[in-house]
Amino acid sequence: MISSEKNLTDSITWRKKDLLHHMTEFEFRQLLKKNQLIRIQKGVYQYAHIDLPDNDMILAQELFPQAVISMLTAASYYNLTTIIPSSIQLTLPSNKSRRLTPPSYPQIEFFFANEKIIDLGIEIISEENYPLRIYNRERVVCDMFRYLPRVGLDAALDIFKNYMHNKKNRQLDKLLHYSRQLRVYKYIHRYAEVYIA
Repeated sequence: MISSEKNLTDSITWRKKDLLHHMTEFEFRQLLKKNQLIRIQKGVYQYAHIDLPDNDMILAQELFPQAVISMLTAASYYNLTTIIPSSIQLTLPSNKSRRLTPPSYPQIEFFFANEKIIDLGIEIISEENYPLRIYNRERVVCDMFRYLPRVGLDAALDIFKNYMHNKKNRQLDKLLHYSRQLRVYKYIHRYAEVYIA
């Protein structure tokens, strides 16, 4: 095994250009030929002896480090929904290409937000000792109403109801502030009034 690999095993996946900072093109091709390096998708590789984590959110974050875990995936993480998402849902800056090729595994669905709001509500959590960028509860609730045509009113209301039930973790001031920033105040204000009344 090539010694330069020792510095590279801290990550699950690597981009070819990053690998070539630690080895020559010949060494890279030798690792591929010996099946010690596996191509995950175009330009992204993984060492064969490194097991993939059980949590698909970790792998999705490794493949798209600039992305934020969002929507139903984040709602499920916070136990705001009983809906099990069929894919990992990630939000990317809208200035990134919308023609991204998702990997064959895990299944990923992309959402986009402009640079003014992409960082609103990001938290860093740790899963299996990997840092993950995920939106907080308030951002998740607001995003469900932002993308209402894609997620449906039933899913949005279910997440809103579960958020409101959890009095220990809800922050209504932050929720209303985010709803103004994300232009969903009319929905959040209306349903909050009904729920609190």
